[in-house]
Amino acid sequence: MEHYQLSEHKMLLLYFVKKMGIALSNSELCQFALEKNYMDYFTIQQHIAELVESHLFEKKKFKNHTHYALSKEANEITYDSSLSETIQQEIHQYVQENKKRIHTELEVTTDYFLENNDYVVKCALCDTDGINLIEIKLTVATQEQAEIICKNWKNDVSRIYSSVLNTLVSQPKKEKL
Repeated sequence: MEHYQLSEHKMLLLYFVKKMGIALSNSELCQFALEKNYMDYFTIQQHIAELVESHLFEKKKFKNHTHYALSKEANEITYDSSLSETIQQEIHQYVQENKKRIHTELEVTTDYFLENNDYVVKCALCDTDGINLIEIKLTVATQEQAEIICKNWKNDVSRIYSSVLNTLVSQPKKEKL
């Protein structure tokens, strides 16, 4: 394996992505590093670019956004001795507190737009690889209806998905003659 001389900030970003266990967007990396006051925005951007250039971060397209995942080489790096115990604990705590929110933001999407005097609502649920499990497109009369559908989808997607799936895979009832 190639030997990498990495700054603590780069190791911190790599370790964070590794602990989160999924590819993360630029904004998620920034939110984490800025919230913890680890580095400023411009330093984060420089380190992300350098990690991509050195093939430790792989760019992945996910819902028309770029996300950063660890490369095979980055997965082989030992992080424990490179980062202080305090930083490792802070990252672990942040991951525990935010993993569900980040996964949900990646997996559940809603959007609506005006088209020919009606509102078109798109709702989707994706697996962690960005593959759609379900995508629904509805046309409604008002913006208020579109907003309610988006809110309900985000708040109750598991039940809605299960209900639709169960309805579609159940045996049809025999029609009476």
